[in-house]
Amino acid sequence: MIERVLSYVREMNMIPAGSRGIVAVSGGADSICLMHVLYRLQAELDIRLTVCHVNHGIRGSEADRDEAYVRSEAEKLGLPCRIFHRNIPDTAREQGISTEEAGRQVRYACFGELKEETGADWIALAHQKDDQAETILFHILRGTGIRGLRGIQPVLGDRIRPLLAVSREEIEDWLKKEGISYCTDSTNLTSEYDRNRIRNRILPELQKINGRAKEHLVMLAQEAEELYDIQETEAERQEKNCRYYISGGKWMTLEEWKESGEALSAVEILSAGTSGDTADDTEKPERVHPELIFRQLERLAGRRKDITRRHVEAIRALAENEPGKRAELPYQLIAERTRTGILLHLQEENIRPETEPECPKVEGLMVGRIPYHPGDEIPKGEDRKMVAAEAVRGTPYLRKPLPGDRIVIKKDGSSKPLNRFFTDRKIPAELRKDWPVVADDNGILWVIGLRLSEHCRVTEETKEVILFIPKGR
Repeated sequence: MIERVLSYVREMNMIPAGSRGIVAVSGGADSICLMHVLYRLQAELDIRLTVCHVNHGIRGSEADRDEAYVRSEAEKLGLPCRIFHRNIPDTAREQGISTEEAGRQVRYACFGELKEETGADWIALAHQKDDQAETILFHILRGTGIRGLRGIQPVLGDRIRPLLAVSREEIEDWLKKEGISYCTDSTNLTSEYDRNRIRNRILPELQKINGRAKEHLVMLAQEAEELYDIQETEAERQEKNCRYYISGGKWMTLEEWKESGEALSAVEILSAGTSGDTADDTEKPERVHPELIFRQLERLAGRRKDITRRHVEAIRALAENEPGKRAELPYQLIAERTRTGILLHLQEENIRPETEPECPKVEGLMVGRIPYHPGDEIPKGEDRKMVAAEAVRGTPYLRKPLPGDRIVIKKDGSSKPLNRFFTDRKIPAELRKDWPVVADDNGILWVIGLRLSEHCRVTEETKEVILFIPKGR
């Protein structure tokens, strides 16, 4: 047991030499084993330990028995021990959550409090291989993706789980061999909680079908971990098509938001290419990866426990709808289809446009005609534009929009009314009538400051180009 745990701790890089840790001990077999194993590894790992026990105020004298036993065992080993008393039923009622969930939240809060008090580096929890199998099955029944199939993580932030490499049976056999007693929580023998039903009823039945059912679930978690790495890579790639909003009306890139330290109010997952003028603002967003959506919702809500694949698919389906369609989500979140993508935001947040549009100031237009060879640089930005000369009819000139103006938005020649284009770009009505455009005998070539008409873009076949340089910009 000692060697297996030591090997696993080193394999997962769980415990730095010279560090200090909190050991969460309930009094049951798993946590008593964890305490004794880490105690025996103190010199080998060069660590210092503090024991933490939380009395939930639920099981009366049985809970008091567990508390006394943990305190006694810690004293025998010469380990400092801190006992927390909390009323979990009251917490559950106050927060409107289950007793099971309240207990979990309170325990972690106590562990964190003691970690801060002692200056500890990590918190050791006693989850073992059977817990892993139960967790994976629980996630499957609740509805999960690859992330949930990974089950319990050996290392997650400051929490470590050194016993994940051993089973409950192995732990109990070792304790018996070493002559170490432990407490039995009577509530674990009932099927009042979902996890207990899985442990006491469902998994035993699965073991009858296949004696390696638990082992297969753990193997599934290992494969899911590898697949999740691929998902994360794809989500990170798609994050480049997101923009982040903080209260006060400022949009940022992901890097800018992280550096700002500000609370996040909204995220917009943009349609592919909407940051440039080559895309059609009404095109559907790229098929968004589920993990990207999970990430953004977790950033907004601070958690993702109650966000399921059903919510993610509802968000992805918005891409098939017209702008304005919306979906309500857990944690007071809203998802809605915008002209430029999918906006996720807190329900009460009033999201303002990224910038207030201004009508470009243009006094005139300089026009030049020059040869073009494939590979020649095409000007970027809005201070000048280059178009294919063969697409221009007559002499191009500067003017204001006219009734019936249209702009070509796709390579196949599809166009839309200029007024509709202004609407999609959120240009206020009072600015549209004076917005400068470059036109030829057939219509719009360039809406200055916004985009070129698709039909006049430079291609590899272009032999000659016309360069537009607005004066006064």
